[in-house]
Amino acid sequence: MARGDIAVQGGGRSHEGGVTVFVVFSCVAAATGVLLFGYDIGISGGVTSMESFMSKFFPSIYHKMKNEAADQN
Repeated sequence: MARGDIAVQGGGRSHEGGVTVFVVFSCVAAATGVLLFGYDIGISGGVTSMESFMSKFFPSIYHKMKNEAADQN
């Protein structure tokens, strides 16, 4: 079974960096972007599969889908 152990032999370097306002702002901006992207994908995915949307904006594809569904039944 795989284990997630990390072997440290000492002598590693440390850094003087810390949590700054820039780091916090960058993390908040990235998290906000991911949340908005996920929300947009979820909403637009649902809308584009609605029959009313397909029939209004993509009538040829809508009719093709309807014909294929009727052929299967």
